[in-house]
Amino acid sequence: MTNTNLPAQSLPTQFPNDPTSLEAIDRFRSLMLNYNSAVQVVTTKIHYLDQEYQIQHGHTLVDSLQSRIKSPESILEKVQRKHFDFNFDTLPKQMHDIAGIRIIVRFEDDMVAMERRLAKQPDIKILRRKDYVTNPKPNGYRSLHLILAVPVYLDAGVDEVTVEVQIRTIAMNFWASLEHELSYKKNVQHQDELRQELIAKAELVHQLDQDMNAIKNQIRAQDN
Repeated sequence: MTNTNLPAQSLPTQFPNDPTSLEAIDRFRSLMLNYNSAVQVVTTKIHYLDQEYQIQHGHTLVDSLQSRIKSPESILEKVQRKHFDFNFDTLPKQMHDIAGIRIIVRFEDDMVAMERRLAKQPDIKILRRKDYVTNPKPNGYRSLHLILAVPVYLDAGVDEVTVEVQIRTIAMNFWASLEHELSYKKNVQHQDELRQELIAKAELVHQLDQDMNAIKNQIRAQDN
């Protein structure tokens, strides 16, 4: 997780006005503190929901949990790539993935169960939902993406901070990690052929997820 105690030299030089001014540094630190707080709120809820699910059903819902906050350099790169107006007030409305949480579950049914539980939380709003499981990306990528509005309680009042949550199975995550490595690693021989092979393997991964989900349902049906 990104350290909110950032030195002045770690801030991008293209920040508005003087990036080394105390005002610019303090505003960026405040922004990152809000995102850190929002991530802590959501991860705490996920841990609690997982424990509650285990009590109710006798097995866990979450296999693992990962979180990250974009670095100043990564934020600036996306601002430039997307042609955003860099402004401390408008940036959170333009960029919804500054804070991210990845929930790894074992089965496709678990993805649905986790989404439903998050949607029931009275203090969290789902602003956007992208179902890349039913409608995978052209490269074969599958995952469920949710943009959440999370309340952060400040001295001046309550601020809603956006957090991107990705929910995927172990198999989906295994595939995505290799695809990510291929996309960002330079000078890979036969890259186009490997990309086509990964697209084909994505279908096999999806079929495996469905088969394992069906087997799981048959096993657990005997407990009812």
